[in-house]
Amino acid sequence: MSRLGGAPPATLVLVFFCFITMQTAAQQTAPADSANADKSAPSAQPLRRLSDGHPDLNGFWASGAGPDTPVGGFGAPERPFKRGDNGAKARQADPNQPPYKPELMDKVRDLAKNESKYDPAFFCKPGGVPRVGPPHAIVQVPGMPLVFLYQVIAGNTFRLIPMDGRLHTPHADPSYYGDSIGHWEGDMLVIDTIALNDDTWLGLDGWFHSSALHVVERITREGDTLRYQATVEDPNVFTRPWTMNPRFAKLTSELLMENGPCVEKDESHITDFGEKTKIQ
Repeated sequence: MSRLGGAPPATLVLVFFCFITMQTAAQQTAPADSANADKSAPSAQPLRRLSDGHPDLNGFWASGAGPDTPVGGFGAPERPFKRGDNGAKARQADPNQPPYKPELMDKVRDLAKNESKYDPAFFCKPGGVPRVGPPHAIVQVPGMPLVFLYQVIAGNTFRLIPMDGRLHTPHADPSYYGDSIGHWEGDMLVIDTIALNDDTWLGLDGWFHSSALHVVERITREGDTLRYQATVEDPNVFTRPWTMNPRFAKLTSELLMENGPCVEKDESHITDFGEKTKIQ
């Protein structure tokens, strides 16, 4: 079994607030680096810590999905988009493209051209790691696994991240969110995930992968901002490991909402399967 859950969001939110209450008295504040530091800069804000000394990542974290509409997000898009702009031009101009093997590029282009026909997320399947992006809420209690909550179109879900030094579960069944274990490198949270199935994409533009996918996520907190960045390895389709562009999430007082069951009803009405990946 893999560490993936789908408990009712109301139950997880109740647990979240219980854990927050337990930790309030234990939080500590790191001293400022310099009296002359710019107090408005995120890196200059005091870093809240829990009783075990690690950064406090508890909270709800807004991170919009931008043009990656099949997955969905929690909060406003990470950058503003004009009506009718699907973001394809900016994505294709980005020099940090996934390093697919040359013989697979025709497949990538064909999948992108027919995104709404082949993208698993379009058909209500989970976005998977790392496409789901930064967690939308984090429950962090010393001595317990981390809990990541997500408000996504496929249905709200969560991930459990053991932090006790254990190894990956041997022969874990492949799943959408895989088998994850975490550890700290200084103030950076590092999550290592394997046992991912191949029924997800890495992004909107035909970025498929195989079941050999290995993902390392890195999360740091600066003030009220989380910085999330993933490095992916897949020797079956990539020529080298690929570090994706960082994503950011802002602390918010908004609560996660329970999404109704995702039911795909649009396919029969689609006239252009590449509408979201075509430069406009």
